[in-house]
Amino acid sequence: MAPPDVPADVEADFVIVGAGSAGCLLVDRLSADGRFRVVLVEAGRRWRDPLLSIPLGVGAVWKAPRYNWSYRSQPEPAIGGRRLFLPRGRLVGGSSMINAMNHVRGNAADFDAWAALGLPGWSAAEVLPLFRRLEDYSGPDPDDLRGRSGPLAVTEASHADPVVDAAFSAFAAAGHTALADYNGARQEGFGRAQFNLSGGRRLGADRAFLSPALRRPNVRLLTGMRAEQLEIAPDGRATGVVCRREGQRHVLRAGREVVLATGAFGSPALLLRSGLGPAADLAQLGIRLRAHLPAVGANLWDHPRVAVEFRRRRPSQLSGVMRLDRLAAALARAALTGRGPASEPLAAAHLFACSRPGLPAPNLQFLLRLFNPALGPRLPFVPPAVSDAFGLVACLVHPASRGRVRLVSADPADPPAIETSILGARQDVEDLTEGFRMAQAFGSHPALAAHHDGPLSPSSQLVEQGEIEAFLRASADTIFHPAGTCAMGPDGAGGHGQGAVDSTLRVRGVRGLRVVDASVMPLPVRGNIQAAVFMVAEKAAGLILDAARAQG
Repeated sequence: MAPPDVPADVEADFVIVGAGSAGCLLVDRLSADGRFRVVLVEAGRRWRDPLLSIPLGVGAVWKAPRYNWSYRSQPEPAIGGRRLFLPRGRLVGGSSMINAMNHVRGNAADFDAWAALGLPGWSAAEVLPLFRRLEDYSGPDPDDLRGRSGPLAVTEASHADPVVDAAFSAFAAAGHTALADYNGARQEGFGRAQFNLSGGRRLGADRAFLSPALRRPNVRLLTGMRAEQLEIAPDGRATGVVCRREGQRHVLRAGREVVLATGAFGSPALLLRSGLGPAADLAQLGIRLRAHLPAVGANLWDHPRVAVEFRRRRPSQLSGVMRLDRLAAALARAALTGRGPASEPLAAAHLFACSRPGLPAPNLQFLLRLFNPALGPRLPFVPPAVSDAFGLVACLVHPASRGRVRLVSADPADPPAIETSILGARQDVEDLTEGFRMAQAFGSHPALAAHHDGPLSPSSQLVEQGEIEAFLRASADTIFHPAGTCAMGPDGAGGHGQGAVDSTLRVRGVRGLRVVDASVMPLPVRGNIQAAVFMVAEKAAGLILDAARAQG
């Protein structure tokens, strides 16, 4: 028998699968005028843990199983067969509730490259109004390119640690430009980090978009519902989603459209289980083919990273706060007032730079971290178990390597096999090696050297190409920005296309079905991807509403 609050069948105009960054925004936009009934289904729960809203709390929540799908990659050949931990949010708000809250639009060249693939409507000039509509930016805007009245607060880091100014001196001495706003007209250069924070608290997709929408009578949120398969009618139209909750089967039927927003791992897996994907792969698993879509699950990209840590000469503010008696007070202050050391985000600054000459835009992003992430809570008068440190994290934000997502069985309970192929392309190894060298050089500049007593990780200065590569292969991972696995592609002759979805995010070969999340991004975005996911969802909402109003 179905749980009393959820009938066996639920009907709406739109059924959205996944209450993450994109799904929450879509619900808000599609329900705003009251005309359409919208159901949002989420496998996780809606939590009220204060740690989810406190910036310092990210250290406790990003790996917590109750909030996380906790994916693991397949053994990765280029990094010695290591299996990478790949967190994805399994709760209302999705990964926007467990990430580091960085707000980076990406580079204009990214979106122009999408448009150059033959995807109309996705150029930098065309997506700029979407970013502006979303933002409520409180920092300097010398280029007049930022939004000031949107639902998504964007604030600038205000860390008072002297390491920040020392890092800026090191960056400037190396020839990099100080920026008032790296989300403005120019990205290449350095500046204080920007975050989705409001009142000193995380502003995730739940708080920014879903909470206002849930006050409307035409919106329904169903949690604890795992989507297993799409319901596709004989005429090739997606009519609903088959879900399971507490062992019971439910069918959520959509009168207009089904929208998948379960991310770069979840969306391709759901399409594949529904018979939408590479024909040969589906045949091996005994899954009935609905449409041969080779692009489903392919083209997985992510940003590889490596950190260079320096042993701090004077402890960071966070090191003192991690004493249990002080930690409790700091967390309570942050939860109640949005102030104090626990309300400061983890990254202090960003530098965007090129690893080699001739690039059209930066391919490296450096994050300045003011503390050792291995620091944990400790008893009073007990010294820290690890050395305090500050770090420069070098991220390759325009990688050439591509992986894939595939099914291991037709059983929805089996997680997909994820092959990131991190550092699989030789160019990626060379570019990240240069990023590592740059991070070491920044740390050796007198301004930063005055704040540390030598390297912590690696434990000594690495010079030779071979030893740097060995360190990368032993320690590099991703910065958790998976995308591209249901990529947009241009229309071809006879209506056939190269991507899993077209430029309006409609899944090829099926009517009434779209994908709206990071999986549709065909090429990498230079920087943290959350802002771009919100932009994609904002555009999708307009496309969906235009189609619905034209349909009548």
